[in-house]
Amino acid sequence: MQYIPIKEETENGEKIYIVNAISLKNKSKSIVQQIPHPQGTDILMYKTLQEAKEAIARAGFAYVLPDGKKEIMTKKTPLKKSDDYENIILNLIKDKINSTNSNVCQAAISVLGEFPSEETFSILFEKIGEENDLIRKNAISIICRYGKIVQNRIILALKADNWVTRNSALGCIKNLCEDDNIEIEKFITPLIEASNDANPIIQANALSTLAIVYQNYKKQK
Repeated sequence: MQYIPIKEETENGEKIYIVNAISLKNKSKSIVQQIPHPQGTDILMYKTLQEAKEAIARAGFAYVLPDGKKEIMTKKTPLKKSDDYENIILNLIKDKINSTNSNVCQAAISVLGEFPSEETFSILFEKIGEENDLIRKNAISIICRYGKIVQNRIILALKADNWVTRNSALGCIKNLCEDDNIEIEKFITPLIEASNDANPIIQANALSTLAIVYQNYKKQK
């Protein structure tokens, strides 16, 4: 379990609670969403400690309180109506994600992208190993929306037992190599290793991906 520290500060005579976050941006570089995350370089501010704790729990993480104590939110707190809707919808999506109908599964994956958390990312990374082309490509597309947040997961997927998952991870890297938020250098060594994969399809794809990544790495230098 990963922990996010909650920092207590005073602003204009009032206590505020600060949490590390990652900002998701659109193509115009405008921030469209901020999500609590242990590796976040941005911040979210909350007026109460409870709000900070609930936000971290919704993102799928545990937290370190300002006094240094570690906690995992297990007790269900009263939910607002909007939060009730979120839970209902999310549970519905998880019921449909493994539907035998590929159209239903594909639609569920698309909606799942609106609920970023450790749990939903795990589901998406399972789906990039699917044999069904539409389901797999849809999962890749959603993963790429979250770029930096899932960069380490993409790198780990290069070592998956399923060669389809490894190949999909290469597809994710190709799609993300021009994203300014990505630490593109982190892809280079894993791609060099993937170029010696036992599967010749992965070898070939890793080499072509490495060429694209290195080209963009030099542009950013």
